[in-house]
Amino acid sequence: MRPHTQTTEWQTLSEETQLALAQQAMRQAATIIADQAELFAVQFLTKTLADRGAADALKLFAVLLRETSADCLRPMGNA
Repeated sequence: MRPHTQTTEWQTLSEETQLALAQQAMRQAATIIADQAELFAVQFLTKTLADRGAADALKLFAVLLRETSADCLRPMGNA
């Protein structure tokens, strides 16, 4: 079996561009997760879902996720 050696579009991008795209993808993922946590919290508060103490925890999780992802995903040095 021959090894796979085809170059992908990703591999043709500079490391700087790959890093920027990866960071943006992580920011978007963090935003989606935080939004979902808030949605669940609202559903618990409106009794759409049974709440067993999760609403406050989810709201806190959403805030923490947004705050920490902003700091963690800033460029640091050169990759």
